[in-house]
This record gives sequence, C-alpha cells and structure tokens, in this order.
Amino acid sequence: MSDKMKVILDCDTGSDDAVAILTAILSPRIELLGVTTVAGNKEINFTTDNTLRVVDMLRSDVPVYRGCATSMVAKLLPNRHGDYTGMTGVKQDKLDDKGEVISYHHDCLPMPAPTSKERPEHGVWWLIDTLMKSEGDITLIPTGPLTNIGMALRLEPRIAGKIKQIIFMGGGFKVFNATAASEFNIWADPEAAQIVLTSGVKTITMVPLDATHQANFTREDEAELRAIGTPLAIAVADLVDERIVAYNAYQPQELADSAPIHDALCVAYLLDPEVLTDIRHMRVDVDISGGFADGQTICDTRAYPDRPENCYVALGADRLRFSRMVIELIRSFR
Repeated sequence: MSDKMKVILDCDTGSDDAVAILTAILSPRIELLGVTTVAGNKEINFTTDNTLRVVDMLRSDVPVYRGCATSMVAKLLPNRHGDYTGMTGVKQDKLDDKGEVISYHHDCLPMPAPTSKERPEHGVWWLIDTLMKSEGDITLIPTGPLTNIGMALRLEPRIAGKIKQIIFMGGGFKVFNATAASEFNIWADPEAAQIVLTSGVKTITMVPLDATHQANFTREDEAELRAIGTPLAIAVADLVDERIVAYNAYQPQELADSAPIHDALCVAYLLDPEVLTDIRHMRVDVDISGGFADGQTICDTRAYPDRPENCYVALGADRLRFSRMVIELIRSFR
C-alpha cells in the first residue's frame, strides 16, 4: 500500500499555480490524483491549457479536468463589484521597457503548447465521484476561486465527510489586494468560499496574503533557477521574473525585488508544516453583501466568537524553507 499523501489540486492556472502543480508532481511524497481547473486568473480555456502545459512539461500522466467557467453568483449582478476590478486599486495597466503591458499572468505560460488533452468529465462531477469513492484520505488544495469546491459541496454535501483536509490559498487577515478589504480568490466568488468554510469539513487551513507575502522568491532565486539550466528551471525563472516585474509595478513588496509564489505555499505546507508560522484557529466567514467589504474574510479573533472556530489561519511563513524546497524539487527533474 502506498504511503504517499493523496492530493487533488484545483487551480486557475497562471504563474504561481504552475509552481504549485509542479511541486506536487515532483514530490515523491504526493500522489496527485488529478487537477481540476477553474476560471480566475484567466478564463477557463487558458487555465485549462496552462495546466496541461505544466503536466506535459513534467512528462506526467496526471489527469486534468475542466471545471467552472464563472462564479456561482457574483457575476449575475452587473453592479456587484461596482468600480472594483480586482487589480489592487490600479486604474490603468503599466507598460514595461518594451511598451508591453505588465501582467501577473499572461494568457499562456512560457512552456510548450500541450499535446495531451483534458479528460471529458466535468471537474465538479469528477471531484464528487472521486471523493465519494475514497476512504476519506484525500487532501484538497484549491489555489484559485473556490467555485468548483463550492459547487461540489452544494451538489453532494456528503463529500464534506470524505475530505481529509482542505488547504486553500486565499483571503486576508490584514493584507488584501483585490479591494481594500478582500483578496482576489475570495472576491471572485465569495459565495463559494462561504460554502466551503461552513461545509463541516473537519480541517480547513487558509493560507492568506499575510503568509504568502512572507514567502517571496527573489532575483537571487531566479538566478539560481537559471543556473540549473534545464527547460523546466528556466521556465520557472521566467515566471519568477514576470512576477517580480508585476509586483514591483503594482504591489511593491517589503522585500525589494521579490514576488510571492502564493499557491505553491499550500503544497509546501502539506509537505512541511513548518513553512507556515503563526497559525491560529479561529472563526472565518466571508462577506457576501456586495458592499465595500464584499469578499472579505472576516476572522473572529475574540476569545468567545459567536460561532465555532472553523479554520486554521496562517499569518506567517518561512521564506527560505519554502524557496529551498521548491528549488530543490525543480533541480531534481531531468
């Protein structure tokens, strides 16, 4: 019997999701059962294509399932988000030295176009079927909007008892990006996030911006990746460069010339819990009012919260522990 940890990733694959996927595939301690895709960083066609690019580059046979193309509720009301765009308060795109738009995520990852195909089954149905047939030993790691997971829980609530744990990237305690009160993944589908948090899943860990902004990759990390010299390492170095340029332009970090690789931190935590620090058990709910705080993760820090604690929230991270893990896994692939 395999002693590997069974994992399902749910991704809106852009640059940081790509690093999360490769970390899971390259780790000898993880059995990646599949990746479901969701709209978020980019439209579903791009996030699915990008996921296949990563899987193919790693010569992996991990199945990829296309999931939901839009949020559960948020986009039904044209004025739901008002003037907010989810772009960290930036009103206009910035241009680089070549006159090109600076972006956190381009449509296609800097990897060869995929030759493999997505599986025909819808991602939500595959999640339900796989979890219902499981022995309660599967960890879900969502790194984008929680639409697929929320839909699966609405269609078949019994899967909550079949999920070993959920480790999701999203939310903010004191750090936000989409609006003054919300982080992008939660802001993109607040209802889905609230469904997940109140689903009754035994163990849920939120990896918010407060933690991911302490686990940045630097120009030195980029140089080390380039020195490895493999196509994979160079592709990841290009992603790191892309992210540093974007964060310098739109969200300058406390650590100069660096950028968070948000999503990979969730996978790293599964492999080594010490990459996250200052983890607190608290009550977390999501504002779904459509007002100024729409999509905010409301963390109840009181000694006596109104409702039971439902989530572990990481407020810090060990940057070197995280970057060393990811870089060494990339170095191991030939």
